[in-house]
Order: sequence, then structure tokens, then C-alpha cells
Amino acid sequence: MFGLFKRKKIQSWEVELLENTLKALPQDFKVYVEQIKLGLLKAVSIGNPSIPGYIGFTRDAEIYNAINDAKGRDFEVYGILVYDCISNSYLEYSIFFSFGTVDGYAIKNQGKFKIDTTKIDVSHMRIKFRDNIDFAKLKKILSPKELEFVNANDVYTVNLDNKEYFHLLDIADGDFYGIDLEKNLYRITHDPHRIEKVDIGVIDIFEGGQ
Repeated sequence: MFGLFKRKKIQSWEVELLENTLKALPQDFKVYVEQIKLGLLKAVSIGNPSIPGYIGFTRDAEIYNAINDAKGRDFEVYGILVYDCISNSYLEYSIFFSFGTVDGYAIKNQGKFKIDTTKIDVSHMRIKFRDNIDFAKLKKILSPKELEFVNANDVYTVNLDNKEYFHLLDIADGDFYGIDLEKNLYRITHDPHRIEKVDIGVIDIFEGGQ
């Protein structure tokens, strides 16, 4: 489980870390665990000059053709922390997705590492879309003044209880403020699961409103 070198075979710790992380993420990510169990990931393809530490996956063609989404968006989940037993510290771990499937991952580290696949912190995870369709939708309902407060990279859709919300701002431990296209604002918590409509404005939440 040490520093990566030129190879093609997927190592067991990589799959364990990926599955454990996906299970710790919101419910929407559970589908990717099922894809892995189907045998989607076939080998690794190391190296992407624009992403330090990137490890890409090659996928089983038959399974990929059956489950891929031609309109699936390209995005990265980053800000995840995983524990390294060599440095006794947490390293940043990112997972990349494209066309509705897992595409690869990256661990930010310059040397050797040995990851404990059970010590994972997703409380500060973020999602970055390459196309930013969600922010384009939100721009239509927010005023120019409100848009001054919104970070486009923090905006992404979350589907909960058969309704679409747009993530605006993290609160703590995976809880966040969301908004719908009717411009209703919500405080959304995961433990316990609760979607609470709040009677404040968009600017208020960024200026410390509760």
C-alpha cells in the first residue's frame, strides 16, 4: 500500500478506500459502490500531468457500455481526508467522475504513503463541476448583489426526498444551506436527516444568519 509506481493491476486497498469513501458520502454516491461491485473497474492508468497524484481507471467495456450515462457530468469530489500510517497525518483525497461512472482518484502526497482505509473524514468535502450547469441555473433567480456572495464552485444539486436543492454554503459536519428554484432557503442536516425551511435571505446566510 506504499507509494505508487508504474503498474496496471488495481490494488485491494484502492478498492477498499474507494468503497468506504463512497459509503461515507451522501446517499447519491451509493450507486457508484454498486458499479464497483459489478466489476466495472478493470485496471489503472497512472499519470495526468495536470492533476498531481492522479490514478485513472480503465473499465470493463461491457459493464461500462451498459451503465454509462452519455449526458453524465464530469466532476470532482475533493477535500476528503484519509489517514496515512507513515506520516501519521491526513492526506487530501479526491475522486473523479465522468459519464456517470468513477473515473479515477488522486492522493496529494510527494512521497510514500500507507493508507488506513477505515480512517476517512468527509466532513469538508466539496464538489467541483467542470461545466457548472447548476450555477448557470441559479444565476437566473439570484440578484447581482446576491451573486457577489455565492462561490460558483460551491454550487451543486442535491436530490433529497424527490426534490432538487442547490447547495449554497456548508454549515458544519456535512450540514448545509440549500435553495430551490423558487428561491426558498433551507437548512439541511444529515444526522438527523432534516430539511428545515428558513425565513432569511441569501445574503443573510453568508453574513452569519441562522
